[in-house]
Amino acid sequence: MNRDDALKKIKKCLALSRSANEHEAGAALRQAQKLMEQFGLREQDVSLADVREVKVKACSTAANAWELSLVHLVARAFGCETFGQLRGDYNTAGNFVRSRHWVFVGIDTAPTVAGYACEVLLRQCARARLAHIAKQPRNCKPITKTTRGDAFATGWVAGASEMVEAFAAPAGDKALLLSYIEREHGELQKGKVRNTLAGRKTDAGHIASGYRAGQSAQLHRGVGGMPAQGLLS
Repeated sequence: MNRDDALKKIKKCLALSRSANEHEAGAALRQAQKLMEQFGLREQDVSLADVREVKVKACSTAANAWELSLVHLVARAFGCETFGQLRGDYNTAGNFVRSRHWVFVGIDTAPTVAGYACEVLLRQCARARLAHIAKQPRNCKPITKTTRGDAFATGWVAGASEMVEAFAAPAGDKALLLSYIEREHGELQKGKVRNTLAGRKTDAGHIASGYRAGQSAQLHRGVGGMPAQGLLS
């Protein structure tokens, strides 16, 4: 029996230790304690065995403020913790390429559902943002178009928030999830957020337009809380 098998066995024993049958409960608890001592496991190790993580590719290497808002919105709704990873490697052409991912950490299926929802929502919002940018006058400077697109996306996230929060799952054990992150990823560094709206005057109409578009986002539950085909439309 290896460590993973022992964790599974301990979890089963702990479940049986809550049995109404005192003899069965006592035997199961003793077995769990014996295995924990044998493999040098603590109660927290058993709890951490239920923690999972799922990665979602970001829209760009920059941590866009509107994108980060959407990631945090989804994480809260599905009881997860989240953080970003920016990594680089050489591609087949010999060029160094960076890529950013959002990591959702949660219990059991929570990060799987959160990751799927985030991936589709990001794609939907990014597509609407580009469509809004395409509507801007040709004589607009690129930075102005980008700012207006980001304002639209900010409004889109706000518009979709009520629908996403309606699917809120029970909050995860924050301390447990943070312990997992520290164990697996060490101490995280605070990253730099790209916010094109800061210090620039933006017509509120772009945010309002995004808000209305975001309200049309739809989220459908899958069987057993798992992602279904067409979860978001």
